[in-house]
Parts: sequence; structure tokens; C-alpha cells
Amino acid sequence: MKAIFSLLALLCLGTSVIAQDKAALKRISGVFEAIEKNFEYWPHHSITGENLEGGYAFEHHLWQSNDEPPLYRVESLSFDNHGQAKKQYFIQGNELLFVLDRSEMTPMQPKTATSVVEQRLYFAESALIRLLKKEGKFATGKDTDTAALKNQDIPLNEVEGAGELFDEHDRESQNIIAKMTQLSMDGPADTAPGAAGPAISGDGWRLIHGSQSRDGQYALAWGLKGQSAPDAEADEDGALSVEPETEGLTNYIINLRTGALLGKTKGSHFGDKHTYNHYTNEVSWSAAETYVAQVCNGKWATFDANVYELNPDRTGLSKAMDLLEPSKKAVFEHLDGGGFFKKFDKDEFTLTLHDVSITQRGAATVVLVEVSGQIPKSDQDGAWFDATVTFKLVPDENGGPTKLQWDGTEVHPE
Repeated sequence: MKAIFSLLALLCLGTSVIAQDKAALKRISGVFEAIEKNFEYWPHHSITGENLEGGYAFEHHLWQSNDEPPLYRVESLSFDNHGQAKKQYFIQGNELLFVLDRSEMTPMQPKTATSVVEQRLYFAESALIRLLKKEGKFATGKDTDTAALKNQDIPLNEVEGAGELFDEHDRESQNIIAKMTQLSMDGPADTAPGAAGPAISGDGWRLIHGSQSRDGQYALAWGLKGQSAPDAEADEDGALSVEPETEGLTNYIINLRTGALLGKTKGSHFGDKHTYNHYTNEVSWSAAETYVAQVCNGKWATFDANVYELNPDRTGLSKAMDLLEPSKKAVFEHLDGGGFFKKFDKDEFTLTLHDVSITQRGAATVVLVEVSGQIPKSDQDGAWFDATVTFKLVPDENGGPTKLQWDGTEVHPE
């Protein structure tokens, strides 16, 4: 009889624990959604370190709400010769509730798959209550998005060091918050894109929407040479634009916080919106806002595509590094080697560059660009192709300008 009562007691205790965990998970989900929905509008502080010993680089970010108690989104990124890691911490008041822990191991040998491991850790009352895990391998040059992978619910008794995980992540996140809080006392926070603060126009320029850097401080702009405010046509929503061929059309990179122009680009975008029918302005920033790519496209082809490097003091930028011609050369040489142009004349093809990404592979910064080729209005079978071209951004050892160095071409089958 005592054994039966003991068993019933254990079952009741287990049911109580499960109910508590469900309530905790529901609360964590609510806090997570509130943070993800609103954090871009909160004050943001960041600190970065690049080209450190051993090729190491890092970024720390903090977003803090004005709620009581405040909500925090803390992000830690690190890069080295072996790969990159990301940790995101979601905190309410002083209570760590959720951590996304992702590692991406960069292949050291050519054509070796990149290994990605993601863990989602849920905490309640300073203890781990759930761990979800994803693992995957991705071919070199492929996007390492894990959205299509399924989460594995790992039993807590199989999690190595489960009892120490909360203290470890809590200590790391609180250290970052302390550093960022000190920085906030030393200077103003960056204001999020779309929030009150950053100018949308200045003397001689207007912001191109959707072109801001990750921290909202830098962006692409357009203007007409010699005009402090462009003589332009206004849409119903107040956005201004001119004809693409308008004389004096110029694109810039600007500091939104100060309104200062960092320099001119070779871009040809002509309005506040990033898309006008078949005309598009695509912008991609590196995580630390060191590099930016601008691609201006029409219906059938790319007009101009260049990468720029911001000066270390962020007051100017490098000369344009052409992305269009090297991409064209890389793709055509690859296709020519496979006999593709025995059937088609390469001069008939127009190229469109799109979905540029500037990312880290270990200590190296790489530019990945998707290239689509087609013979306009052709009904011939196979009169098109899609490819991915990868370049390394290689700093000059003697202090000269950084250069784009081809690193690989992959043509995607039909």
C-alpha cells in the first residue's frame, strides 16, 4: 500500500512539474514575441572589434525597452578562422528566459560542407526547462538558413552540464549589458531605422528607404547635384523621385545620425523608395557596417553593382570595387568551360545581380552574389541560367585599397 501511495505522489508531482513548465514556456513565448516585434524601435548600443589577434572579430549589441521591468535583447557575435558563433539572449528585468545559441563551423578544405548547430534554451527559476536542437550541413557557398530543419526536443537528462547552463548564459549576458550600459553613459545610442531620430533628408540628399545599416546609423541616399532639395515629383505618400536619366543624379552614403555625407557611390537610384516598377536598389551591409554593396537593376539587367569600404573612422569611404564585371567574367568562364556557349552567343545574354550577401567565413569577409542570365524575350529552351559567385575581400598588406578576389562559381542546374 505504501508503494502505491508513493507512486501516486510521484505521478502527482510529475503532473505538477509539467503544468509549471507549460506555464513557463507560455510566458517565455509571450516575452520573446514582444521583444522580436518591438526591439528595432528601442535604443540600441553596440561595440565591435575587428582584425584582432588570430583573425578574431566580435560584435555585441543591446536593445532595451522602456517597460518596467525593461525587456532586453542582447546579441553576441564572434568570428575566427574556424567559423562563427551567435548568441541571442532574451531577458525580462533581471531574469534570463531564452537563449538562441548557434555555431557555424567553416570548412577548411575546398568543397567541404559547412556544419551548423543551433540550440534553443528555455529557462525558468534559474534552471533549464527545455532544449531544442537543430543540426545541418550546407554545401560551400550555399545559404546556411536552418528554417527548413526540424527541431529535436532533447531530454534534459541527456543534456551535458544542464545544471550549469543557466549560470553560464546569465553571466555572459549580464556582462554585455553592463558594458553596453557604461557605453550608453558615454554617448547617445543609435536610433533604430524608422524610429524618431534619424533624418530622412539633408542638404542635398534624401534617404533611400530600406538601405540602412543594421544599427540604423548609415544608409544610402540620392540627390541632384547643385540642388539642396531636389526638384522632384511627389507620390501620394509624399515620397519623391525623378526620371532615371535626370541630369546631376547622384547617390551617396550618409551618416544618418549626423547628416554627414561619407562620399558618392556609382549608383543610379532616383527616388526615396527602393523599388519603382522594374527599377530596384538593393543594398547589403556587412554585420559590423565595414562594407556595403549597392546594386541598381532594371527590367533585364544590372546597371551598376559595387562594394564600398567605410574608413576606420567612418568619415569617408573607399573607391568603388566593381562587382558586375568580375561576376560576369566568372560566370561566363565557368559556362564556357562546360560548352554552354556552343549553343548560345554570350553577347546575347543580359545579367542581373541580386541577393548580395556580405558575411564572415572564419577570419575572411566574403561577398556572395546571385547572378541570373537570360536572352531577353527569347523562347529558346535553356536561354537562361542562375549562378552564385563568391569573392573574398582582401585587405592590402601595405595599406592600399581592399580588393575583390574571386573565390568560386557555382551554376545551378535547371
